[in-house]
Amino acid sequence: MQLTTPRFPVVIKIGHAHAGMGKVKVDNHQDFQDIGSVIAITNCYATTESFLDAQYDIRVQKIGNTYKAFKRTSISGNWKANTGSAVVEEMPMNGRFKLWIDEAAELFGGMDIVTVEAIHTKDGKDFIIEVNDSSMCLMGEKQEDDRKAIAELVIQKMHAVIIKNTIRSVSFKICSVSVHVHLTMHVTTPFRPSNNHTPNSVRSLGAASTTSTSNATAGGSQASSSARATPTEDEDTFKNLKKTFASIFGDL
Repeated sequence: MQLTTPRFPVVIKIGHAHAGMGKVKVDNHQDFQDIGSVIAITNCYATTESFLDAQYDIRVQKIGNTYKAFKRTSISGNWKANTGSAVVEEMPMNGRFKLWIDEAAELFGGMDIVTVEAIHTKDGKDFIIEVNDSSMCLMGEKQEDDRKAIAELVIQKMHAVIIKNTIRSVSFKICSVSVHVHLTMHVTTPFRPSNNHTPNSVRSLGAASTTSTSNATAGGSQASSSARATPTEDEDTFKNLKKTFASIFGDL
């Protein structure tokens, strides 16, 4: 492996440590070779970054719809503002900071908890150096409020997921019941042929039966009429009695 000597000073970062750990400032190529020999016997990777002469650090955080910005200034003389003693102040949230954090929040499908860290150099320039998700640490005097906001956000997300899964489960059960009822009705409902689907043999039998019944009814009606038209002996006797009584009472 060939090492290319960078422009000094540089910052060498070893491994995936955070909070200022694993970082070394190298001012010349002799120190660069020395630290390179140390890294060679470790199992960690290493990267180099340009050294930024910081005036203070900037941290912009977003928790749900709550935005905050902080300024951290080292008072211990260390080139790393997040190491040693430092003064943390809350800064006004401006449009530039909001643009940073909103763009970062769109990463990885969207993040509700995210921070952007930047360095404000002594020549007045800002450099974004890091983006963190919920692994961020809280800063300032209102950390308890931030913890409550995180807890409320997590509970809100859990409720949304539970309600979504419940609605999906209920919809699936309703569809299953509807399909079951539909199939059951088709299986259990007896076949009732309509007049249009009645077999010809059944139609013939039905027509013959109807004709026979009609003929029988007509014959019975004619016989009854004939029977009523023919006077019986009882009717003759009754008429004779009426005539006799009429003649008797008529004479009186």
